[in-house]
Amino acid sequence: MEELIEFKKKIQSDIIKVFSGHEVLYDFLDENEASILEDLCNKNNVTYYKYGGFINSDRNRYILSNYDVDNSNFKISVFKINYNKRYYNIEHKHVLGTLMSLGIKRKTIGDIIIDDKKDIYFSSTNEIAKFLVNELQFINHAKIELEPIDYEIENIIKYEEKEIFTSSYRLDGIISGVYNMSRSKSYEMIISGLVYVNHIENMNVNHNVKENDVINVRHYGKFTVSELIGNTRSGRLRIKVLIRR
Repeated sequence: MEELIEFKKKIQSDIIKVFSGHEVLYDFLDENEASILEDLCNKNNVTYYKYGGFINSDRNRYILSNYDVDNSNFKISVFKINYNKRYYNIEHKHVLGTLMSLGIKRKTIGDIIIDDKKDIYFSSTNEIAKFLVNELQFINHAKIELEPIDYEIENIIKYEEKEIFTSSYRLDGIISGVYNMSRSKSYEMIISGLVYVNHIENMNVNHNVKENDVINVRHYGKFTVSELIGNTRSGRLRIKVLIRR
């Protein structure tokens, strides 16, 4: 919560800089941070641009500017991880864990994409690109090589369908059912400002969700309420959600 409060303060300070003619470039933002930035910019009539190195990026760098920008202004490097796919298996968690073990910050890394052919790509800030080429040698015991690429890759979004049963459409109950956590924990997360509904912070535990609501739970992920199916014979509510993988 304190981290997000400080982030809001920084954006407000940066908005003042933009009014003075400056341009501001951010590191990669997660969806919650991006929602905060976009909301504050819209309220203050400040133009923002975003790019994450991929088509349909989840994590993007943002630029606040009074001038037009292109992709080169975002200072992003995109790499393909070459490795022997026949003998080794590398998953998302292996890539992220190895990167973090190098002592870099999460905000300097964008999306990590593994396609159906097990080809792996990720984006980083230009500032750490040379360091990564020199230091990233192995992932999950596999010898790897980083190949800079200059063509665009699409981040294909995948979802897992899940049905949950709850006593009401209240936000805390829905989150509890989706992530298999206690009702008290989901309650605490909501009142702590860690939950966003349709990209807007929602601290109301009594909020009733609707079909097509997009709910982002910080540190857990994002899901969409795809269908409010109705009551079961026992009086429980049956709800279908799509959980972002």
